[in-house]
Amino acid sequence: MRVILVDDEILPIQRLKKLLINCEIQPIEIVGEFTNPLEVLENINELKPDIIFADIEMPVLNGLELAEKIQEIQPDVEVVFITGYDRYAIDAFNVHAIDYMLKPVRKERLHKTMTRLQSIYSNKLITKNNSTLLQLFGGLKVVLADGQVQAMKWRTAKAKEVFAYMVSNHEKTILRDALLEMFWEGVDVNKAVNHLYTTISTIRQTLKKYNLHDISISSPLFDSGYQLQLGNVLVDVHEWRKQLKALPALSNATYEKHEEAVNAYKEHFLNDCDYIWAESEREHLKRLWLQRALELSEFYIKEQKFERAIAIEKKLQKLNIEEESHYFTLMKLYDAIGNKSAVEEQYVLLEKMLKEQLAIEPDVEIISWFQQWKNKQYELKN
Repeated sequence: MRVILVDDEILPIQRLKKLLINCEIQPIEIVGEFTNPLEVLENINELKPDIIFADIEMPVLNGLELAEKIQEIQPDVEVVFITGYDRYAIDAFNVHAIDYMLKPVRKERLHKTMTRLQSIYSNKLITKNNSTLLQLFGGLKVVLADGQVQAMKWRTAKAKEVFAYMVSNHEKTILRDALLEMFWEGVDVNKAVNHLYTTISTIRQTLKKYNLHDISISSPLFDSGYQLQLGNVLVDVHEWRKQLKALPALSNATYEKHEEAVNAYKEHFLNDCDYIWAESEREHLKRLWLQRALELSEFYIKEQKFERAIAIEKKLQKLNIEEESHYFTLMKLYDAIGNKSAVEEQYVLLEKMLKEQLAIEPDVEIISWFQQWKNKQYELKN
């Protein structure tokens, strides 16, 4: 999310910037900081922000007037007003502001706003496709063309699993015997066949319930096999694979495309489903993502784009929580930008994770680095 900060005083901008950098909701890229609202209008087309945080009481052009002019130029921009007064609340929402926060902004209050903004931003990206999307990253859900996300409710767990398997293997003909062996092993053949027919019928009824009329299940081999066709429905995993294949070489001219691909991977494949057949695909997709994310993080560190590197490492840490290296890298990155409390926080988080998950201490190299860092901070104080 590309963010612009506007306030006629520099201290509120600096405080908000620090809160945003340390916010759990990522990625956030602060593309502009302005004390003069007129300069915002001059640069809006070039910066192309997704979100603007603006003070209301400013000379020359107040925040309400600024928001109206910005929305004329870029209607999709979301506006969050920050002010020391609560009397502007009605006026703020009259210009379609997404939120209204009082100074001084609190960390917890900002997190609620950013959670809401992230949801809006993600839905906008999905809506650009103008197609219904089946979501397999994280769990089985339907994302409609208007951005609405629906968790699919199933009459039976078996119907859900068979459908997920067929989506993962769409346009391939899956032999009936293979389905019987995979999902009804050990069941009497006649009973298993009846279960399969009932399950396919349940899937078709569920698709109708969610208006997924483009998805069809046919039997090209005269009941000895099934084929699922998606029509105009997209699948997030398939689209992500296409996105990876289309990526150009990583450089200063292309890193944003790589970042989009890394951030499109929100959770692991069918992460909320304990399906044995999904494990190999889950690990394969995870390895693909880890490779791209680590490559991008290393690029950002080399180019000294530390805030971008922090955003990527936070995501790596979230989806690969037991890997010590992400905590260590974050400690070094926070040290590079002078955020002492965040360095200590990462070390504490690492200690806690290792104790709870593995009952071990941090690696000797990490302990040594952290101790040297603490000694250095003590020396600088004295």
